[in-house]
Amino acid sequence: MKKITTLLIALACVAISASATVTINVRTSTGNAPYLYAWDGAGVSINGAWPGTLMDATQTVSTPDGLVWFTQTFDVDAINIIFNDGGIDGEEPFVQTSDIRGVTGTAYYTFDPEEGGFEDVTSTYVTETGFDVSTLPAGVVYVEGKEFAYFVAPASWTNCNVWAWNGTTGTNFTQSGAWPGDPITLIGNTTDGNPVYQWIGADIVEGDSPTGIIFNNGGTQTADLEYVAGGVYNLAGKLLYTVEPGAGPEPVPGDVNGDGEVTGSDVTALYNHILFGQDTEIFNGDQNGDGEVTGSDVTAVYNIILGL
Repeated sequence: MKKITTLLIALACVAISASATVTINVRTSTGNAPYLYAWDGAGVSINGAWPGTLMDATQTVSTPDGLVWFTQTFDVDAINIIFNDGGIDGEEPFVQTSDIRGVTGTAYYTFDPEEGGFEDVTSTYVTETGFDVSTLPAGVVYVEGKEFAYFVAPASWTNCNVWAWNGTTGTNFTQSGAWPGDPITLIGNTTDGNPVYQWIGADIVEGDSPTGIIFNNGGTQTADLEYVAGGVYNLAGKLLYTVEPGAGPEPVPGDVNGDGEVTGSDVTALYNHILFGQDTEIFNGDQNGDGEVTGSDVTAVYNIILGL
């Protein structure tokens, strides 16, 4: 399959918003329209039962390089898709791609309906701006000595789980050890209103860190992502940013849970940490600078709330 290398700007780039859409564009090596099977995070088919719907040759778009693409738009935040050849009279055997998960915005693919290979060429046609770190909440900070990562979820998400593993050692880094993994902590929202979740895992062990990570809400999930310590990911599987030591905004005095405010919830977070060891509840526990998190830090937060 010939790789397209000319950098172009998409003619139809759909922005993710409160009423987000996903637009799938595809070219095939044969020139024939493929079947597109699509499903949502709950596993519900949204483009007909398998093998999906034959893409409509009358619904096409052209790009500045003169190429014509089969296209289809869905009124959803994100979808999972499979391109296939429709089989023989709709029956096996099918030539198909593997699952393509967590597709957001506008995406471009090439597909070989004879071999089943595909390539994501979105970066060739959609110009992406650099990620603005200032949009992240204050709780996105470096976590010393721990495996950790962050996930910028779609605005519709109300919970998030993580599944992390090492493909070589076989170590599973979730406490539950069962899918969909461990629930992780909402630490705030981006300035655009997207919830940001924090995962703090086990102590770092040399030679046995996660190699892969998946974020999900029990239904919708990312693809299998390469784990990067301190990585900030989104549903499309992009590594938006990596939190390095010393990175992140200066903590607000008294703000234990990273929401940018000093309230009773910060006192609760400290109590939970001190009494039950809930590290995921705090990112700024040492309020008095003595290198420890103790009852004196609770007193320090109380004094800030009371204005003392």
